[in-house]
Amino acid sequence: MKKITYIILGIMALSATSCLKTDNWDAPDARIHGRIIDSYTGENLLSSQGDWSIRIWERTWTESTPNNQSLPVKQDGSYNNSKLFAGTYDMLPYGGPFWPVDTVKGVVLGGNTEQDFTVTPYLRLTDFEVSLNGLKLVLKCRLNAPIRAGLPNLVELKPFLSLTTYSGESNYINIGEYNNLRKQFNKSWQDEVGDAETSGVYTIGPLPVKAGYTYYVRLGANVNDANRKYNYTEIIKVEVPADAQNSPDEIPDNFLSNAQWPFSRAEWDGNRWGNLSGGWVTNAAMRTRGGRGGYDGGWEGPDNDKQSLGFERWGEGETPIENGKLYQTVDLPAGQFRLTLSFAGENPIISNSGGDPRYIAVAAGETLPDVANVSSALASASFAGVGNDGNVSAEFSLAAPTKVSAGFVVNFTGTEQNVRPSWIKLEKID
Repeated sequence: MKKITYIILGIMALSATSCLKTDNWDAPDARIHGRIIDSYTGENLLSSQGDWSIRIWERTWTESTPNNQSLPVKQDGSYNNSKLFAGTYDMLPYGGPFWPVDTVKGVVLGGNTEQDFTVTPYLRLTDFEVSLNGLKLVLKCRLNAPIRAGLPNLVELKPFLSLTTYSGESNYINIGEYNNLRKQFNKSWQDEVGDAETSGVYTIGPLPVKAGYTYYVRLGANVNDANRKYNYTEIIKVEVPADAQNSPDEIPDNFLSNAQWPFSRAEWDGNRWGNLSGGWVTNAAMRTRGGRGGYDGGWEGPDNDKQSLGFERWGEGETPIENGKLYQTVDLPAGQFRLTLSFAGENPIISNSGGDPRYIAVAAGETLPDVANVSSALASASFAGVGNDGNVSAEFSLAAPTKVSAGFVVNFTGTEQNVRPSWIKLEKID
């Protein structure tokens, strides 16, 4: 038995020695580092940690296409890797929020190599401002697209709040209160902003924050290319005092009542259709369901009540809605305001079907204008074509306290037209 044991141990020792002799490669110790430079500013292109990368291909041993490696780009727009093999590489900034660039070929790595890249970002976010009032945070920036020809459609402007110094798509507080306040575009630059010389100024908020917390905040905007990565503002540190609180005379977050799913109904038909409670007014043109309109309890009937604000004209035999209006009338102080309609949320029967004219609008007085005259309103925005995860906003200013009406005006004369959102909000933003 002892002889067998010794033989086995000897074989194991020889095997181990053999393995050690074949592993004679030096550890990778070549370093590559550099900056990704914004062609407009000459400064580093701001990013979110690891949002996108530098792709590299080693060309030392073969002319065929090898597998690529990725070097992550840091939040400050730099990159660094000290664990590469010396050799010749091709390099390409890839997957970021900028116009495509050419591959840099034949970069020789050995020891310490520096390689910068210059890119042209899709969007520029400038004049970033942050204001804190009690426990409410408001973010503001100017959005510009220096190159408009061929620019993919705008997607959104989004707030990023973090409790660490890393803030952006790779690290942020992901809660509905913040996500719902992003500005969704889903349209071309021309349709959203205008001619080639203009830029847009946008306000996001107010965003709720907590007393005694420190936040790192920024805004990001993206376009609908294959990667949909964000161009960013700088990061601003916001310290909320431990004794911060909202004023008892604070302006409400939403001047509209009963304005979020689940919506409350007043009287209804006991099955599906009804009127909304909470100050909502429907004109005669909107009351096409047995003298009711504005509340849709769901097509399954009373045992599966879905409690949605809603109106529709679906089939040929149904009454068309011509200049149908659903709105609330409220008193507003002087200031700047925003009306937002959102289909993003928890409403189980969210819908925005059809393409007939449909607007959110705010007008002075106790009613809304007809569809043909909607441009006479203080503010209006079409929400035709907005998807079930989208929203639309309209902003306006009042020089003095004013009674206004805010809500919906639509012409549903075609079939398969309906609206069932998640929420609508009228807020003061200055």
